[in-house]
Amino acid sequence: METPELQSEENLGYIGKLRLFKRDAKLYIAIWSLGSFSFGISGVIFNLYLTDAGFSEDFIGFFLSISMFATAGIAFIAGLLTDKASRKKIILVANVVVFAAIFVQYTTLNPLGLILSQIFLGLSSAFREVAWSPYITDLSSERERAHLFGFAGGISLLAVLAGNLLGGFLPQLFAEMLGIPEGRSFVIPYQYTLWISLIPSALAILLVTQMTTDTPTCTNVRRALKNIKSWGFIGKYASTITAVGLGAGMIVMFFNLYFTHEFPLDSGLLGIIFAINTILLSAGNFLAPALADRIGKVRTVVVTEMLSIPFLVMLWWAPILQFAVLGYVMRTVLMNMSGPVSNAFFMEGLTKEERATAVGVVRTGDSLVRAIAANIGGWLLALGLYRLPYLLVSGLYLLGIFLFYGFFRKTENEMELIKQVELVAASEDEKLFDAT
Repeated sequence: METPELQSEENLGYIGKLRLFKRDAKLYIAIWSLGSFSFGISGVIFNLYLTDAGFSEDFIGFFLSISMFATAGIAFIAGLLTDKASRKKIILVANVVVFAAIFVQYTTLNPLGLILSQIFLGLSSAFREVAWSPYITDLSSERERAHLFGFAGGISLLAVLAGNLLGGFLPQLFAEMLGIPEGRSFVIPYQYTLWISLIPSALAILLVTQMTTDTPTCTNVRRALKNIKSWGFIGKYASTITAVGLGAGMIVMFFNLYFTHEFPLDSGLLGIIFAINTILLSAGNFLAPALADRIGKVRTVVVTEMLSIPFLVMLWWAPILQFAVLGYVMRTVLMNMSGPVSNAFFMEGLTKEERATAVGVVRTGDSLVRAIAANIGGWLLALGLYRLPYLLVSGLYLLGIFLFYGFFRKTENEMELIKQVELVAASEDEKLFDAT
C-alpha cells in the first residue's frame, strides 16, 4: 500500500513540481542563467579570437587542456575540503577567482599570461563544481530535484541562446564602428565582445551572496573519507563519465573551428547555428525530467545518448553545411538533455556526507581525460583532420552508454524500493508516536 507522501508526489505534475522551488532554487536558476549568458557570448568567438591573434590549433588544444589538468589535479582534494567549510563561501570565492582569470584571458595575448590564468581557472573551477551540486541538493527536496536540475538547465540554455546570438552579432557591429573591413583581423572586435560577456558573470557573483549560508558537514578530512560508503557506486558512475569525457574532450571545444574550416562562414552565421542548437537543447532539458518520470532516470540517459550516435557520425560525413548543422544540433541535444537527470540520479544514490567527495572523484577523472583529449583534438586539427575525431568519438560514447546501462539498469529500482521502505517505516513510527 502506498503512503500519502508517495501518492501526493505522483499527483504533482511538471508545473506542480516547479512550484515547489524555494528562494534558493530560484537564485540558483538565476545564477546559472547569468553565467550561461556570459558563456554563450564567449563560446562562439573565443577560439576564433585566439586563431585571429595568430595561435595555432594545437596550441589552443594545449591551452584549453591546462584548466582541465588543473581541475583534475585538485578536484578530489577539493571534494574533501569542501565538506570542511561553507559551500556557499567556497562557491563565492571560486567565482571571484574564475572571473579574474577570465578577465586576464580576454585582456592579454601573452602566452604566459594565458597559461597562468588557465591554471587559476582550472583550480577555482574545481572547487566551484564540487561544491555546487551537493550545496543545491541539500537545499532542495527529492520531489523537486530532478525538475530543478532540468529546469535550471533549460533556462540556462535559453540564456546561452541569447549569448550565442549576441556573441555572433557584436563583433560585426564593433568592426563596423571601428571601420575594420571584412577579411581583416577581428581581434579588437572579438576582445570588446568578450569584455561585455563579463558583465553577467559579475551579476551572478552578487546573487551568490544572497543564497542561504550552510554549515560544514564534516570538519575532519580523515572522517570525511570514512564517511564514504558507496565507493563502488561512485567508481562505476565515474567510469561512465570518464569514457564519455574522453570523447567529448576531442570535439566539444572545437565545434566553431570545425564549422569555420569545413564550411567557411562568419561569426554571425556561426552564432545563429549555435543559437539553433541551444534552442533545441533547452527544449530537451525541459522535457528530460518528464521523460525520466515516465521511463526512469537510467533509461532516459541510455535512450537519449544512444540516439545521438548516428548524428555524431553525420558530422564526420556531412558533405554540405545543412547536414553538418543537423548532425551538430541533434548530437548535442540528445547527448546532453539527460545530463541533469543523470546528475540527480547520482546525487540521490549518495548520502549527504558523501556528495562533495564523490563529485570530486568524478570531476578528477572527467577533467583528466578531457584534458588529454583536448590535446589530441587540437593535434588532429593542426594536421588538417577536422572530421576524423567525430568517428573516433562515436566509439567512446558507445562505451560510456553500455557501461552506464550495465552498471545501473537495476540500481534505480533498488533505490526506489529503499525509499519506499524508509517512507513506510517513517509513517509507522509517526503513527506509533501519535498513539502514545
